[in-house]
Amino acid sequence: MRDIHLEVDSAALNQPLEAALTSGRYEGSEAKALQLLLRPEDHYFELGGGLGFMSTLAGRIVVDPARIHVFEANPELIPVIKKTWAVNGTGGNVYNFMLGTGKGQHKFHVSKAFWASSGQIDYGNSKTIVVEQRDFLRQLDRKAATFVMMDIEGGERDLLNKVLPPRVRAVVAEYHPTIIGADTVAALWANLESQGFRIAPEASDNKVRSYVR
Repeated sequence: MRDIHLEVDSAALNQPLEAALTSGRYEGSEAKALQLLLRPEDHYFELGGGLGFMSTLAGRIVVDPARIHVFEANPELIPVIKKTWAVNGTGGNVYNFMLGTGKGQHKFHVSKAFWASSGQIDYGNSKTIVVEQRDFLRQLDRKAATFVMMDIEGGERDLLNKVLPPRVRAVVAEYHPTIIGADTVAALWANLESQGFRIAPEASDNKVRSYVR
């Protein structure tokens, strides 16, 4: 996995995840986009930290851990992310929050397959917890974010419909038309384009779309 060591608990290691990890396909589209677009001077801002793979990769480019910010709603993954950073010699800031509009609480559906966990949809085999929510735009400002990475199972619907701070220069997101609808996805892309973002085709595919300005 691009020389990144991941230690995954056997309870979370289902067949699709194991196959993706062993083949090197895990987060492959996002990793390609990050390596093409992230700059050493960026302030990296990730929603959906998962196992800590993407933020570890980011930490090899943005070497100052104070500029790595990761938001993960599943509390069980917080120690996993920290362990991934430790064994790979990177670091950062990780927060057990969801991001949305305003401050409060939000239901989050924790799936046995962690990558299917979502605040938007329950696939039927999840446990539902309540997590703290912080305001998305406020956090972007407070962390001085310039590069936004997002894979949150439909949660992009309620975040990328906003006007992003001018310092945000790149957005890499996995979109989920089966959850939020193809028309909504197209509207999110149009919203970014209206703010001066343009698609980066070399860092986009049929799952992940990257925008820069």
